[in-house]
Amino acid sequence: MALGPSPFSRPPQPTAAPSFARTVAAPHEALQRNAPPNEARQALERQRRSGGQWFYWIAALSLINAALAFTGQEWRFILGLGVTQLVQEMAKSGGGGTTAGLVGVALIVVFAGIGQRAVHGHRWAFLLGMILFALDGALFVLIQDWIGVGFHAFALLMIGRGYAAARQLPAVNA
Repeated sequence: MALGPSPFSRPPQPTAAPSFARTVAAPHEALQRNAPPNEARQALERQRRSGGQWFYWIAALSLINAALAFTGQEWRFILGLGVTQLVQEMAKSGGGGTTAGLVGVALIVVFAGIGQRAVHGHRWAFLLGMILFALDGALFVLIQDWIGVGFHAFALLMIGRGYAAARQLPAVNA
């Protein structure tokens, strides 16, 4: 008389990983426990990178604006830094073109550096960059250039989305 499996039998237990696999995986266990699933993690990394790349756009368009001002052109990209435009205008009236150029290049390099750090997930870079860009946007408020304010607000929103994604990912050291 054959009886089927007992309804009181113990449920199947997971098999233990070989000891070499446990020792290799041990340093990363904490990271894996706190990390979102792979697809969600990749989406967050893309969003973080996208937010950080806005600093590259700001730096690049500011560099183009500086080159346009140097060649005497009157039109500018609105997303560039207002501070560099202000320094260039002050240089036109006072004759400090070299100083204005150096200040402009320094600010552009700062934003490119912030972008590089933000793309790699450094939260402080997002915060510092957003503060600096918000202060830059305040210049547009002072001169009542509402289109410039709108573009700055949109860029800050997109950078903020990158920062929010960076906060959900494991912290980057240094």
